[in-house]
Amino acid sequence: MDKIRTVIVDDKTDIRSNLEILLNSSDRILCVGTFPNYDVAVVEIPKIEPDVVLMDINMPGKSGIECVKTLKPLLPNTQFIMLTMYDDSEMVFKALSVGATGFLLKRTPPDKILDSIIEVKNGGSPMSMEIARMVVGSFKIETKKSDIQSKLTEREWEILEQLSKGMRYKEIAKELFISIETVRSHLRKIYEKLQVRSATEAVLKYLNKY
Repeated sequence: MDKIRTVIVDDKTDIRSNLEILLNSSDRILCVGTFPNYDVAVVEIPKIEPDVVLMDINMPGKSGIECVKTLKPLLPNTQFIMLTMYDDSEMVFKALSVGATGFLLKRTPPDKILDSIIEVKNGGSPMSMEIARMVVGSFKIETKKSDIQSKLTEREWEILEQLSKGMRYKEIAKELFISIETVRSHLRKIYEKLQVRSATEAVLKYLNKY
């Protein structure tokens, strides 16, 4: 199995170094580059065409959000996971709106960071539970729920609700007593019915932000 080629963008040398060691400790992931800021990242990352980018959201100069906004059109198949010290709902939606696929707090345990990289490569949208709860609590999501809910089966709606809480596919499968493949099958139908392309877009539509 090919390793997931991953790049790190963070202005702090120690964080880049620690993350690089962590990624290369996995038999599923390979760190193929580390970069300190927007200026270097937007030049070098398109040359590498990584599978996943771990992007610090708060960097001096141009932010990680601006970096994703520049890179995503050039790398449509690359998945971007934002890393931040703070659970700021506005930052979350700005990042997701420019093409980020996941959002993790920097204090996320190392094994969860590795799991999130694998998850995002497999089509998931990893998000720290604290951030998921904060996002859901920050917005009134009742307004268009009825329109969306009418398009989905009861099981599809249950899965979308669990997804909006930041739950991973395997957690949803366990919660609903179904297989992970069944979760994925339902999600494909949800994408088609809601006319979205990813779990992130489905959750944003659920939250009335897409």
